[in-house]
Amino acid sequence: MEYPKVIKFDEITLEKIAPTFENARKIFEIVDAERDSLRRFLSWIDGSKCPEDMFMHMYKVSKTDNGSYYIICDGEIVGNVGIDISSNRNKIAEIAYWLSGKYTGRGIMTRCVRQLEKFAFEKMDVNRIEIIMEIDNLKSEGVAKRAGYVCEGVRRQSYMFQGELKDVFTYSKLKSDWEKENKNA
Repeated sequence: MEYPKVIKFDEITLEKIAPTFENARKIFEIVDAERDSLRRFLSWIDGSKCPEDMFMHMYKVSKTDNGSYYIICDGEIVGNVGIDISSNRNKIAEIAYWLSGKYTGRGIMTRCVRQLEKFAFEKMDVNRIEIIMEIDNLKSEGVAKRAGYVCEGVRRQSYMFQGELKDVFTYSKLKSDWEKENKNA
């Protein structure tokens, strides 16, 4: 199975952009401007101290075929969304994401999640997709709810973040759920 390089829908493009210094600078500027809000939930933020750090990350990611995409809206890079198999044996994938605060409230991330789940359920050997977030990440939880994921509960102290074990919500959608949602589409 090969991930597509570009997924276009509505006014949004999900793209595996080239690891160039210019692209790294653009992404670093977003991260740096929103560092305080992003660092609350993303462990890699503090390791990104300059555009060169972002370039190295982009370069490493580009060397493997993976489900990580930059979100382009209004001609600008505005965030990242990805899907990865977390258990081949159990046919489980996980979706993770972040979005510039300037672009929240427009349904962008909910639509991105729906595009990746469509790809996963149609092209990957996946039966279940999970979205996992810290219990106080209300924006991420809102995306999962709007995309039709079911909250299965809290996994207590199951996520190490900045040296502290955090409680997380696990939201999921099964392929059978997705098929029912898309029956008439």
